[in-house]
Amino acid sequence: MQKIIFLGKRFSLGLSIGLVIIITSSFNLVLAQRQSINDQTERIKTLNAIQDANDHYYQKRYAEAIKAYQALLKTTLSQTQKDSMRLMLGQSYSKLGEDAEARKILKEVIDENPDGSYASQAVHQLSNLYSQRYQYKEAIIMCKQILKQHPDTATAAVAAYLIAYYQYVEGEYESAMKSYKDFLENYPNSIYRSTAVSSLVRLYTQNKRLADAEKLIKDRLKLNSTDTTLLEELANIYQQQGKSDKALKLYQGVLEKNPANVSIRRKLGSLYAELGKKEQAVAEWKKLVEGDYNQHQQLGVIYLSHKMYPDAIESFQQAIRVNPSYGYLYTQLASVYNIQGDVEKAASTYLDGLQTVGPSSSQRAAIWKSMLEIFQGDRQKPLREKLIAQYEAVHKAAPRNLNNALTLGELYFYSGKHTEALNIFTQIHKFYPTSVDSTIEMLANDLNRNQHPAAIDYYKSLLQLSKNRRFLTNTRYKLANLYQMQEQWDEAVAILKEMDRNSPSSVESKLLLARTQLHGLHDPKAAHITVQPLFSRNLVGQQLLEAQLILGECHLLLKRWTLAREVLEPIANSSSRSSTAARKLLGDSYFFATEFDNAVSEYNEVIRISKSDKLTNDALERIVLIQDNSDFLSIPLTDYANALQYYLTGDTKVAITQCEDTITAHPKAMIVDDIWMLLGTIYRAQKSYGDAIHSYRQVVTVESPFAAEALTQIAEIYQSKKDYLNAADTYTTLLQTFPDNSIIPHVRQQLDEITKLIQSTETHSP
Repeated sequence: MQKIIFLGKRFSLGLSIGLVIIITSSFNLVLAQRQSINDQTERIKTLNAIQDANDHYYQKRYAEAIKAYQALLKTTLSQTQKDSMRLMLGQSYSKLGEDAEARKILKEVIDENPDGSYASQAVHQLSNLYSQRYQYKEAIIMCKQILKQHPDTATAAVAAYLIAYYQYVEGEYESAMKSYKDFLENYPNSIYRSTAVSSLVRLYTQNKRLADAEKLIKDRLKLNSTDTTLLEELANIYQQQGKSDKALKLYQGVLEKNPANVSIRRKLGSLYAELGKKEQAVAEWKKLVEGDYNQHQQLGVIYLSHKMYPDAIESFQQAIRVNPSYGYLYTQLASVYNIQGDVEKAASTYLDGLQTVGPSSSQRAAIWKSMLEIFQGDRQKPLREKLIAQYEAVHKAAPRNLNNALTLGELYFYSGKHTEALNIFTQIHKFYPTSVDSTIEMLANDLNRNQHPAAIDYYKSLLQLSKNRRFLTNTRYKLANLYQMQEQWDEAVAILKEMDRNSPSSVESKLLLARTQLHGLHDPKAAHITVQPLFSRNLVGQQLLEAQLILGECHLLLKRWTLAREVLEPIANSSSRSSTAARKLLGDSYFFATEFDNAVSEYNEVIRISKSDKLTNDALERIVLIQDNSDFLSIPLTDYANALQYYLTGDTKVAITQCEDTITAHPKAMIVDDIWMLLGTIYRAQKSYGDAIHSYRQVVTVESPFAAEALTQIAEIYQSKKDYLNAADTYTTLLQTFPDNSIIPHVRQQLDEITKLIQSTETHSP
């Protein structure tokens, strides 16, 4: 009985120990799993942080990237992550022009592991700090230091190669040849050996050391007798030495061993052609393209490159017979006729292509791009008139033929006859709406890219003709942008209000509408009504920031200073691309509230962080305005701020009255010139050009520091009114009076354009 009890105790004890072991094992397993999960979480967190830092770099926010990389380098990273990050950190410093910091970081990467792959990249980046500023001698010195400090390493190989390369670039050819030779002897297994051989062969050849080049290539061929690049270079040297038979034998030998070598066969054909052996050349080239679907086109290109024009024409014609709907073939054939001076035949070929490819807008655009060379300009006027007359007759005979109508419309378009072109497209649209929609859109976009005023007419025609919802939405948006650029604010607002609120572009169109109301119509109340509903649509990213900036600006112009700052301060304190714009608006909120010290503080912050010349200039101008106009207890400055706010909120009459009253009350205040400039701006926006010119002339008369800017405004007013003679006289006065002003390059450009317009008008006048 005792024995049984004893056994029971042993059994019970064994069971207890087993349970402890199981529980302990389970506990350890749970701990291990938790540790694994924690490790994985940390890895993901680190990877996300690295990605965020890289995003800063690739989006050109280099200061933010530097902060992020520096913070990450203080954490636990793998060596690969650490080295990769230091390279990015070095590049960030470089982008900001902080070369000393960049050199320090890159040198650390090199010195820690000169045989590492990141060290090799660091050598390239380090030398690039000098080479991008054309400081090749300094780059050479730096590479020589690395070569001396880390001999027989991967970084030494890169440095040795770069020494030769920069000597080559610097024009030190003898030194470069020696350095390349040393590099090849000391680092025969470097990945740059092939490039070094090619460069050294080129240097030998340029310096008429053909025997050295030949020896170098033959020595390298002993290591790899099938190196095609070396064989080609050797053949080139034979040709330069006049040893054409040796070159031929070399090419033929390579092709015997490797008949599929396209490059060598092409070279062999070219050599036959140079030797006047046309039949052998053609035979080799035909082998190149044998069996290819576009073999005739390829042969045509080869013949053209060797000035074998009749053969090229025949090949392109054959290619067209095989694939008549491929528009590019017609441009190639036409180019041969054009080279031969047969412009009419070239034009006929282009038109054949337009007729054959049908309504494909992309192919038609490609053909016209080539054709314009022989179609536009005064010398081509007879050809234009002949082709238009020809297609007017063709269209009249078959008015419903789509190809004829499109071609005639395009002939009108590229002749500048936009009314006639739109008439043709309108007539044919009811029969072929889809094709004509695409054509009008393509031509309108072309005009838009070239900032041609006729773009508006084409977009308006598309709105009148098309029933395609996509076309209508895109066209309204583009037309609204055009109206905005041309300061036709009412038209822009009207077209944007027609936009479909459910279309994918509705948010963008609403933002554009709000911007137009705010900056064009100077109606912050309307802009606020437009932008406020967008916040219920879960905006994200740049759209949200844009909406918040508009809302903040609306608040500040409506004198809701606290609301404006509540919206703008979080953006200004963020690392987003909109932070500087928000900071500038914060400064404006203090400026219009006449809290000038706070305004200066915010504007200074804009200058410190701004990557935009415009924002920097605007902030600087406001700081100067505030600091230079503290006279009369800053009352005139306060009046100026009030007048500007009235103008920006659409109260132009009150703004004008405020300006005039301030000038009357404080005629000797330093801000008077600024007020005259503001008056000119207000009158110009109202199209009261006489009053605007009068205001600007007050600034010119007293020889103000703003005189050059005022004269520029006067010239631009004359230019907009097409009063080119007065515009030219004003620009000429600017050139003579302010020859050293920074605006002079712009003045010269405008004067050149106006002179051409005056000459063109005189030429075409009866």
